[in-house]
Amino acid sequence: MSSVYDALTKAGKKAESAGTLAVSWQGLNLKWKIMLLVFGLLFAVIVNHLVTRVLRDQMEESAVLMTTNLSDTAAGYIASNDALRLRTTVTKYARLNRVAYVFVQDRAGKIIASSLASVPPELESAVTSNQELQVGRREVTLDGKTVYETRAPILDGQLGSAHIGLWAGAMEGDIHRALFKFVWPITLGLLAVAIAVVMLGQLLIQAARRLIDLRSGSEATATQRIK
Repeated sequence: MSSVYDALTKAGKKAESAGTLAVSWQGLNLKWKIMLLVFGLLFAVIVNHLVTRVLRDQMEESAVLMTTNLSDTAAGYIASNDALRLRTTVTKYARLNRVAYVFVQDRAGKIIASSLASVPPELESAVTSNQELQVGRREVTLDGKTVYETRAPILDGQLGSAHIGLWAGAMEGDIHRALFKFVWPITLGLLAVAIAVVMLGQLLIQAARRLIDLRSGSEATATQRIK
């Protein structure tokens, strides 16, 4: 009988605790609820913006590194007139994730290796003297889809340039998947913690008020007895 009584007592305490939390949330005034909602939305927007920017910057840095590596590799093949290995290298880079196309131009602007069967005229870029010594980026369209292209000079532009285009849709998709898997669960967890802290604060304030009221009532009773 005692074990049954203890079990019922524990169950009653759990139900009372859950009921207290529910009453605490319902007891929050409209001002606090609006503040929590605004804080949650603002926090989610800021985190989403910052993480998206960081991920996009990392992808752009990865594209620059990939294009630079291609230009370094292509320099040796171009210098030795090894067209077969140059085309093989271009094909390997074109198979990487998010890559739309890869091609290599000589200094005159002629495409000497490409992953595309035919390169559209809008992709062919005439490299100016100001562009030969620096890495550049541009946004182009291929088959009606947006592509972010990165260009890197080959041997300081003396042998031409290497170009790698990445699908914009694939990049955005990877960013959204990262947000859904990692950022949003963390954001919702922090928001839940904030709500729990506010609710706990409300409970503590209510308990403190009860103690103050009880103390005031006992002091008033003692004063009346003395009188």
